[in-house]
Amino acid sequence: MQFFLLLFIVQTGSSFFAFPSEFINVIGRDAWLVFLVAGILHYMLLLFYERYYMRFTFGPFVGWLYKGYWLFVAVTFLSYIDYTLAVWGFPETPQIIVIAALVSVSLYANLSRAETVINLSVILIPLIFIFLIIIQFAWGDLVWTNIFPIGESTGTEWFNGLLKAQIAFIGVELYLFYRRHVDVKMKIKGLPLFVYQMAWFSFFFFSVLLTTLYFTLTGLQEIPEPILLILKSQEVTFVERLDLFFLYIWMIWSIITVAIVSFSALYVHRLHAKEHHKRDTIIWHVLLVLLPLFFVSKKDVVKMADLIIYVHLLFTILIPAIVIIKNRRKGK
Repeated sequence: MQFFLLLFIVQTGSSFFAFPSEFINVIGRDAWLVFLVAGILHYMLLLFYERYYMRFTFGPFVGWLYKGYWLFVAVTFLSYIDYTLAVWGFPETPQIIVIAALVSVSLYANLSRAETVINLSVILIPLIFIFLIIIQFAWGDLVWTNIFPIGESTGTEWFNGLLKAQIAFIGVELYLFYRRHVDVKMKIKGLPLFVYQMAWFSFFFFSVLLTTLYFTLTGLQEIPEPILLILKSQEVTFVERLDLFFLYIWMIWSIITVAIVSFSALYVHRLHAKEHHKRDTIIWHVLLVLLPLFFVSKKDVVKMADLIIYVHLLFTILIPAIVIIKNRRKGK
């Protein structure tokens, strides 16, 4: 179902390669245990959204807040994408050229019909399966004793771990915006929602477990993109460097994520602004080209990655709860 595929692409998107390292460095060997709890919290959030999504109706002010939030998310993603590509793939290419090339795809898609953006996510289905198959080559290099000892993390480390796990939650708020557009004949509650939850959970849990078993905790502190390094270490006959091959797949993944986030912001904008859609789309994408240029250093990328967690909590939990409670009291 395209609804769940769209959510999955945005939630995994740009954060997937960096997430295991950032998460494990905070919590240590208990990272997989902490993510089990984070997965339960994620499912509870989905159930909350499913129950009250019809009450999530908002005016222009809340709409502008979410547009600002998604602009921040897109700029953060693009800054990280550009930094990673500069390190792994295009070190000599000017940053503005790389970012403009990435954003141009989103501009084209958002100037076309709405179906163009939604259908972009379908492109990734075979690429995701290829990635999952290829990463299996690393199983022979795993050290299963790396997960021991278990249960040594403190309460503070658990809290910080659950907080860092929120990186994997980013994009889940789109459920509230698109759920009402799903065909009423399509069943979402129950098994379909649980299947999506397990797909999301398995994807991130697998990356956390794989990284924990492959690297030592000391070594992982110096590796910002562990999945890429694991791929680089694998020797196959059909491609010289797996890391670069999947770097390009991840780049496509990230471009589609930015396109969907942009589409969401423009969709909310058009709920209250009925004119100048083409002009507004172009302005939005000009901002996406220019703003990341101020945050492409490693220091800026790290700061924005830390900040986005707290901003995400505001727009994923606090604001939806306020809007839903307010509408419930009004009887909407």
